[in-house]
Amino acid sequence: MKKLQFYVIREFIPPFLLSVGIFTFIMLLDKILDLLDMIVSKGVPIRTVAEVFFLLLPSIMAVVIPMAVLAGVLMAIGRMSGDLEVTAMKASGISIFALIRPLMITAMILCGLMIYFNNEVLPDANHFAKNLMLDIGQMKPSAKIIPGVFVEDIDNYRILVEGKDDITGELTDILIHENIPGNTPRTITAETGILEPVSANRFKLTLHDGEMHEMTDESEYRLIKFEVYSMQLTRSGELTRQERDNRGDRELSAAQMKSRVDSLQTEVNSLEDSLRVLSVEFIIREDSGITSTDGETSADPTDPRIGYNRSRNTLSTRASNMRMLLDRKLSYERSIYRFRVEIEKKYSIPFACLVFVLLAIPLALSTRRGSAAIALGVSLMVIVLYYFFLTWGEYYADRGMVSPFIAMWLPNMVFGALGIILTVRSLHEGNPIPLQSVTERFQIFRRLLSRSKHAHKPESDK
Repeated sequence: MKKLQFYVIREFIPPFLLSVGIFTFIMLLDKILDLLDMIVSKGVPIRTVAEVFFLLLPSIMAVVIPMAVLAGVLMAIGRMSGDLEVTAMKASGISIFALIRPLMITAMILCGLMIYFNNEVLPDANHFAKNLMLDIGQMKPSAKIIPGVFVEDIDNYRILVEGKDDITGELTDILIHENIPGNTPRTITAETGILEPVSANRFKLTLHDGEMHEMTDESEYRLIKFEVYSMQLTRSGELTRQERDNRGDRELSAAQMKSRVDSLQTEVNSLEDSLRVLSVEFIIREDSGITSTDGETSADPTDPRIGYNRSRNTLSTRASNMRMLLDRKLSYERSIYRFRVEIEKKYSIPFACLVFVLLAIPLALSTRRGSAAIALGVSLMVIVLYYFFLTWGEYYADRGMVSPFIAMWLPNMVFGALGIILTVRSLHEGNPIPLQSVTERFQIFRRLLSRSKHAHKPESDK
């Protein structure tokens, strides 16, 4: 029996690893273009881009592993079923649990490793990736001229323009402060100009109808007028790394997010108490009506209008304070929902390994030779449906419309129950899902449809 269990695991590992590679490559396709753009247009070193690539892998692996478990079990058991190994096993009196047990143990090991991975490795990888992407964004690889705002990230220059044509690239009313080490500082003005890229970090600025103002070493003022003047500008392309302590929800472990949830919940409770106090804090006096919270009378008996205005101002101020407190409370609650969703997700996605084993075995046993593509298509549909419902649940749970636990675990409950039902059916039937009969009926329907078309074909066309 142990030899059979090791044999099943050995059959599972190669297609599992193959599926990991395929699914990882598919999910990296949209990232590869961005990484290439960093090298070509932004001048980011290849070594830095490779670092970004490896830092993005953990977030992809957290999603790919359950998908690879489904595909790996499907291909392994499907191959055994197609070669009649499962039939021979049943004929020898060996239960289908001999296939389920080793695969479930393997899935449990993967589930435990993924839970550890999601809480210890993935948060730091996401944090380092975010910091590195922010550092790359500050390399200033391309000119960004905004009218009315000084551009100060060009080496030795500060540039201000009043107008910019985004279609032609023409600049108008240009002011430049030049301070090149070893040269006399000067100010350059021009009516128009055009900024053209030369390379990733070098630009050519051509000015028209301008003046240069500078002070000589002898403290003499000098003015130079020009019709056309060209200058080379260089932006720093060096990567400066910075450590940022601020972390988002996907850069924290479940324990860290739980701590933040408790802290935010304390703040929410405090804000609810403040709102409750403000809502009942109106002090009524016999002679004036409403007074302020410090005990001063809001109304002046000599002038009713003054009392009315003071009372109105008091009510307006209190309403404004209540709105501010309510907005803060809602913001904290949204953060709590988001953290709780991420906490549940760190456990629900790894648990999908077990769920997909229960689904994949009946799917594999339902295939026959020549219909493995159908079973693979069904498995891909399961993956799409699972992550669709997971994303849908996350969307509504982040907004407090659905419980985070229900939103993140409902796909596991539904697909797990379906897997158990199909697995139980596979104990009594060799074909728990009649995929083959569905295929045969479809082929029969296609032949009947083809004959019907030929039967109604006009005589002139025959």
